[in-house]
Amino acid sequence: MLKYDDDYHENSDFAIKRSVIPMNYLPLLRYKYFITGQTGDPSKVEDEYQARINSYTVQKTSLFPLLSFQNRVQTSQYPIFFLPLPRIQNLADQLRRNSNQIKQIVATLPKVAIDQFSNSLLLSEIFYTNDIEGVRTSQVEISTVIQENNHGTDDDYVSPHRLGSTIKMYQRTQKGAKVQITTLTDWRQIYDSLLYGEIDQSRQPNGKLFRDQLPNGEMLTIGNGSQVVHRPPVSEEAIQAALSALTNYMNDDETPAIYKALVTHFFFENTHPFLDGNGRMGRYLLSTYLSNQFDHFTGFSVATAIHSNIQQYYKIFRETDRAENRADLTFFIERLLKILTDQQSNLIERMMRSKAQLNKAHWLNQSWVQEKQGQLLLPADLYLHLLDVLAQSELFTNRIDLGIKDNDILAKLKKDYGHPKTKLRAAISQLEQLGAIKLIAKRPKQHLLNII
Repeated sequence: MLKYDDDYHENSDFAIKRSVIPMNYLPLLRYKYFITGQTGDPSKVEDEYQARINSYTVQKTSLFPLLSFQNRVQTSQYPIFFLPLPRIQNLADQLRRNSNQIKQIVATLPKVAIDQFSNSLLLSEIFYTNDIEGVRTSQVEISTVIQENNHGTDDDYVSPHRLGSTIKMYQRTQKGAKVQITTLTDWRQIYDSLLYGEIDQSRQPNGKLFRDQLPNGEMLTIGNGSQVVHRPPVSEEAIQAALSALTNYMNDDETPAIYKALVTHFFFENTHPFLDGNGRMGRYLLSTYLSNQFDHFTGFSVATAIHSNIQQYYKIFRETDRAENRADLTFFIERLLKILTDQQSNLIERMMRSKAQLNKAHWLNQSWVQEKQGQLLLPADLYLHLLDVLAQSELFTNRIDLGIKDNDILAKLKKDYGHPKTKLRAAISQLEQLGAIKLIAKRPKQHLLNII
């Protein structure tokens, strides 16, 4: 329990009220059941709420979510707040430490490995953010669009195929572009670009910018078909008021970045400004924010992390949406930080494992080239460079069809080492004849290593 001490410090120029934050910090909904000798006493719960929201360490916002009591009565009287408890600060520090470690590992990797790993994360992110919403997507389809966008005529090229615009939005983030939201129109523009071609005509926004009241008294509800989890604001006027407040909050630097990102994520989902696509847009915004503030490997793991912990994710949303908890986001922030840091640990483990395998692959490639030295028609280093690039691609991608194509290898090795493309093609042909590599696709041509 959080205990509140009404004593004052007498040696200061003004009275300072003291508060003590306990180890056993409970949701207010549960708190009333743990008050010794005062079970269910509403006044004690109110005292506890006041102690929390007036604590010296409290982070209180000007965001008022629409919350639901158990009897389905709704209120927006409570401002979002949270207490950065030591365990939450530890998780936030861990997120930053993990991000720094990821950056350090990336700094030791060759470019092909980095690009392949990034594309693999992007593929998973798109696939899982859709899968969470029950949207069917093919990984082959995603892989194709990623490569089409990467090989466009210029940096602004967008594949005409499904998800082309969605993937391009993430790829721009990958290259360092930031999302700037300063007006209500910005929200709608992001929505239209991110979900271009993905929203059925009947589910397009029915207001000026966002959704508005539905015909025939229909109520928009969020749930799983059998259970209503949340009823968001009904009118566009209420949505605009909520998003205006959120825009101001997002552009205020008083709240530490990671906490702000998670508060924004909750409030956006609570507002649910569109008829469809809110979850995908909410995860995209969180992904871009983490990418800009930390690293895009962490940012491109949001949907993957949530998908792996989907029941916990929905549960903490439901609990935070309860009006009895009075917009206390302490537990929401803690749970999401744990989900994100666990995913970072998985990333670090994968990267370290792939890096060790790459070192071994280089040794095996080198040994093969030395062994075949007498049969090779071109300089040995040209063959080794080819084999090493293929190893990077294979070991840092999660799908064969996402792997590097022959034309990209030729362009890279010509640029990096000055190898003529005619000689590179001849070397590829000889490597195939000697069984070091195998052809797995013809249009465009793609090879895999047989050595590792």
